[in-house]
Amino acid sequence: MDVDVKLTGTLAARTGTHRARVGVGPEATVADVVDALAEQFGPQVRSGVLEGSRLRTDTVVVRESPDGEPLSAGSTVHDGDTVRFQLA
Repeated sequence: MDVDVKLTGTLAARTGTHRARVGVGPEATVADVVDALAEQFGPQVRSGVLEGSRLRTDTVVVRESPDGEPLSAGSTVHDGDTVRFQLA
């Protein structure tokens, strides 16, 4: 399934991209999206948004939807989702 990703500000600088589309498997999580980004753009992506298996304390991930649902590294993503990574 495909997930669109938006990275803003310093996170874009850390990762080297502002926007991407990644393919992940069914039942994928935000951490799986980060791993897919790291495969495309390099290992600095992972360290730019994750500390171990958790989001960095300065990073917020939101599913773009009318209610702007906040996500954690373990949150499940869905086909066609757009997730935005931003600084807290």
